[in-house]
Amino acid sequence: MVCREKGSVLYCTIPHFAAALVRRDDPGLEGWPLVLVGPEGRVFDVSAEAATRGVAVGMTAWVAEVRCPEARLLEADIARCRAELESLFQVLERASPAVEPHGWGAAYVDLGDQAHTQAEAAELLRAIGREVRRELGEHLQPALGWAARKFTAQTAARRTPPGRLLAVADMYERTFLSPLPTALLPLDEEALRRLSFLGLRTLGQFAALPAGAVWQQFGRPGRLAHRCARGEDNRPVIPRGQRPQRTAEIELEAALVDRERLAAASRRLVAPLLAELRATLQACGQVRLTVRFDDGSVRERSRAFLLPTANEDRVVQAIEQLLASMDGLAPVAALAVTLEQIQEAVAEQRALFPLSDEQRERLREVERYLVARLGANRLRRAMLTQPGAPLPEWRIGWQESGGWGI
Repeated sequence: MVCREKGSVLYCTIPHFAAALVRRDDPGLEGWPLVLVGPEGRVFDVSAEAATRGVAVGMTAWVAEVRCPEARLLEADIARCRAELESLFQVLERASPAVEPHGWGAAYVDLGDQAHTQAEAAELLRAIGREVRRELGEHLQPALGWAARKFTAQTAARRTPPGRLLAVADMYERTFLSPLPTALLPLDEEALRRLSFLGLRTLGQFAALPAGAVWQQFGRPGRLAHRCARGEDNRPVIPRGQRPQRTAEIELEAALVDRERLAAASRRLVAPLLAELRATLQACGQVRLTVRFDDGSVRERSRAFLLPTANEDRVVQAIEQLLASMDGLAPVAALAVTLEQIQEAVAEQRALFPLSDEQRERLREVERYLVARLGANRLRRAMLTQPGAPLPEWRIGWQESGGWGI
């Protein structure tokens, strides 16, 4: 038994949250691959069966149907999902008032000094799990992770089957994280692709890099991710009532009515705010637009995102839609944009789970086919060859395919 001298963090996640709600309310859908389509015609959530067939959040409904023809495509009830998510938060806040939302069906909980050992943590987490199931139903089985730091607690929960818990002792955090894939890091797609090109496929390989080299190659987001991979994540749990906002405003030199020029002005306004979010591995759940017109009147509108984002194009598109909803009014004299519901960026769900045996065998079949068709010397795999080299580019090499396993 390992004693802990400081506070601890619980991470609670209900995988495929919206799909589990649908099955709870309609038991006849049990066993069917489910695809829930959001208001913009894109996939909002999927069941585990659909996910294993390649359906992912964000793709179009048409592509989802092509990938999984047997899936049941249903319209997502966003309002009901929000109401049930609020119920989850209220259950967690009975354990601790410090609850920080983290996407759909997931949250951090600062347990303070409620659990000093793994045994105490396990007992407390079991009680919390029972409360979640009692409130939301047996279909919504939470996976629970416990650790001294947020990233480790999150990773433990996301590597744990629903209905189970995993407690990671402080002294074993780095050992626990080391063999796990870098895809768990909340970095953008381009950064994760660069890590793969450099042959850095595990958190341990990434953690072994010098901090200076990580900063040089990946900037501030990479440095924060590096601390997470090393088990040194010191970010606090921020209760949802205390989540920060970021605001920027501009007084236009001349009142504008042209929507394109207003959109360009809003992009200049919001771009630095979003850059700061990306630099700190954060995203916003809602954008609020305040417009002051030339006649002195003021209008305010907000737009909530289905998934937290720090993507500039998505946020600007939302602002353009808010501007369009104010058509027919006086010329615009000033704009103010506020990013709200700021939270940590959520890594892609599909990258967080290991491949199943069936998926591995399919990949091996593809490899054997390519080797037979093209020859083994035509296939290469990036690998870490010089871990101590001063630059990341020098640390990788290429291994000829000789039947290396997936």
